[in-house]
Amino acid sequence: MLLADDDVIVRMALGEYLRTCGLKVLEAASGKEAKAVLQSGIDVDVVLSDAQLAGEETGFALAQWIRRYRPTVEVILTSTVLGKAQAASEFCARFPTKAPYDSSGLAARIRALAAERKRRARPPSSTDPVPRKRRRP
Repeated sequence: MLLADDDVIVRMALGEYLRTCGLKVLEAASGKEAKAVLQSGIDVDVVLSDAQLAGEETGFALAQWIRRYRPTVEVILTSTVLGKAQAASEFCARFPTKAPYDSSGLAARIRALAAERKRRARPPSSTDPVPRKRRRP
C-alpha cells in the first residue's frame, strides 16, 4: 500500500502502525511523490491519502489521477477537516474515512481492498468452478 501525507509526523506514525499490522507500506510526502511511485512499476493495491495534501497535487487530484491512469488501485481519502472529510466520503463512497479514525479498522479495510483487487486481477484458472446457470421452474 502507499501512504501519502504531507505531515511527516502523521505519515511516520501511521506508516509504522500499519507495518506493525503486517502491511507493506510505501510512503510519499506529496501527490507528486505518490504519482512517481505509482508510475515506477511498483505494485500498489491501495493508496491512503490525506485529502488536503499541500501543493497542486491535492489528495483529490491524486485520487482522480489514480482513477484515470491506475483504475485497479483502490483509494482511501481521509481528512481531519469536516468539509473535506464529507467530500472525501462522497468521492470514495465505499470506504469513507474521517481522521482521527479507528486504526485497527483502517488496517482491516486496507487488507480487504488489497484482497479484492488481487481477486479481480487474477485470471480464472482451469480449476475454478464454472458457475451453473439456474434453471427456471
